[in-house]
Amino acid sequence: MKTGAVITAAGNHRSANGFSPLLPIGHTTVIRKIIVTLKQCGVDPIVVITGQNAKEVEKHISKLRVICLRNEEYENSQMFDSVGMGLRYIEDLCDRILILPPKFPLLLPETIKTIMKCNGKASCPVYDGRRGHPVMIHKDLIPALLTYRGERGLGGALRQEKVDGLMKEILVNDKGIIETVETDHDAVRYPAVGHTIVHPTVSLALELDEVFFGPDMAQFLRLIEHAGSMQTACRQMNMSYSKGFKLLKNAENQLGYPLLNTQSGGSEGGFSQLTPKALALMENYMALEKELKEKAEELFLKYFREGL
Repeated sequence: MKTGAVITAAGNHRSANGFSPLLPIGHTTVIRKIIVTLKQCGVDPIVVITGQNAKEVEKHISKLRVICLRNEEYENSQMFDSVGMGLRYIEDLCDRILILPPKFPLLLPETIKTIMKCNGKASCPVYDGRRGHPVMIHKDLIPALLTYRGERGLGGALRQEKVDGLMKEILVNDKGIIETVETDHDAVRYPAVGHTIVHPTVSLALELDEVFFGPDMAQFLRLIEHAGSMQTACRQMNMSYSKGFKLLKNAENQLGYPLLNTQSGGSEGGFSQLTPKALALMENYMALEKELKEKAEELFLKYFREGL
C-alpha cells in the first residue's frame, strides 16, 4: 500500500518565539530531518502545511520534493485545522497517511518502517506506555476523523470510539516518538542525534539532446494532474510560474508532443490536464525511479555492509 504523510508546520498564535520547524539540530534543521527520515522509508507524497514564516519554510524545503500547502488562517486556527487541510488534499494520492507535527526529529527510520508494516486501519507507536507520533490512518478513516468538533484537536479526534476502537498500538524502542524539539534549549540538548543515518540517494534524468525530464518535472506534472492548475502546482513547489512554463516547454520541445491540455477563462475558470502521453510518461518515470531506489539500497548494503 502507498503511504504518504502530512506534516503540520503552520504554527499558530500560541507558537513559541523560536519557530520549531527551522530550529537547527545536528547539521540540519528539525523540518528537514523529519522529511529526510520519511523519504528514506519510502513515504510519498509528503504534504507540509505551512503558515507562520511560510515563505522561509517553503524555500528551505523546496528541493525535497514535498507538497507545500499554506494555511493563511493559521493565527486564528488550531493545529487540527491544518491536519484537515492536509488530509483532504492527500486522500486521493495514497492509501495510508502518517500524521505528525514538526517537533519529533528524533524519530528513527526503523520506527517508521515498523509502523508501515501494520495493516490495520489505524496505528500508533508506544514507548514506555505512552502513545507517540506519528499516527498512521487508512484513508477510509479520514471522514470519521474530520467529523470531530471538540477542543482537543488531533488527540481528541483519534480518541473517538469509531477511530480509537480500530487503533493498534505498536511497541517500539524509540524515545523519539515522544521526545519533542520545540525550543533552542531542546535543540542544544540533542546535538549528536541530529545526524541522519548515511543512506544512498539516486536521481533519475531522461535525456535526448539535453536533459528534459527529472525529479522536478515529475513532481510538477503530478501536482498539475492533482490540482488541475499549473499556477497552483508552481506555488506548491515554491517555483515561479515562468520557471514552470520553461520546464514544460523544454520537455515538450524535446519529446515532440504536448504534455498539457489547457483551457483558460470561461464561467468555470481555467484548468490544466495531462495528456494521455504525459500521464504515461510521469507514471513510468516514477515506477522506474522507485525500482532504482530499491536497487540502490541493495547495492549500498552490498558495498558498505561494514559501514563508513
